[in-house]
Amino acid sequence: MIQYNRQETSRIGILKGMNMGKIQCVYDKDNNFFFHLMSVAKVGYDNAYGEKYRYSMAPEDTATLKKYEKELTMKGGEYNGKLFWTGMYAGSAEEAIRKIRSAGGFPGFESDTGALLEIFGIFLKYHDDYCEKIWPSEELRLAKAAQEWQSKFDEERLEEKAEKLVGIDSERIFFASLIGSIEHGVEAILYETEDGNIYDLFSADRDYNSARVMFLHEYIITLLEKRIPFSIEAYNRFEGLAEYYTEELIGKTYNFTYQDKYIEFYRLKMSEKSYTSEELFELARDLETT
Repeated sequence: MIQYNRQETSRIGILKGMNMGKIQCVYDKDNNFFFHLMSVAKVGYDNAYGEKYRYSMAPEDTATLKKYEKELTMKGGEYNGKLFWTGMYAGSAEEAIRKIRSAGGFPGFESDTGALLEIFGIFLKYHDDYCEKIWPSEELRLAKAAQEWQSKFDEERLEEKAEKLVGIDSERIFFASLIGSIEHGVEAILYETEDGNIYDLFSADRDYNSARVMFLHEYIITLLEKRIPFSIEAYNRFEGLAEYYTEELIGKTYNFTYQDKYIEFYRLKMSEKSYTSEELFELARDLETT
């Protein structure tokens, strides 16, 4: 789980006519455009998608994005790129440039004005080309994955089972937002928006079993956050608790083996007596120092 604030959302492709629960598979053009550029320029990761479309960006523009790689990359547990938020303007770069020029820079990022103008300039340069030549086929691929995964998830109703197991209900929708170009890159980038719901970014290059593990784990994270304040210091203890509940529902996932000591601890405690999620989390405090 990685969190950042996002105040704007772009138009989202949501499946119609399906009996969807609180976890809904969606996709949107602007997020996919941003990560398209990151993949093509090999900013933070490399994959077959980027190789396929590398021809579409001029070498000098690739070099510009690569120059700001650390600032544009989010790596869980290592660093959060201070300019990663620029992705929210991937589809409205002209507006962002106008804001900078009229106000003398983005508040709090005045020292990065030059970098922002370069980055937004690349967004603006390639946006129409992406929309016309790349997005139509990418949208078909994303819609196919979203429909298949949504249908299977709705049959299982795992979010309802998760709420019952954890003992926490959610009144919000969890939008699993699919990205076609982040294989080998960072996922589970969770953010809240002004509509009051939750969005989380996931790679579309998965099979359903892999997707359901990621969706369910992240959904449980959002439930736990209602009772347990998240802190980076307790990251493994928190993630381990979410994975414990995930494995109780669908079996061993092997996604978080480095947190096995927490998962095994929670399982042992629950075999002794029933604890709330808050109680389990507190009981595992001493494990952080071992």
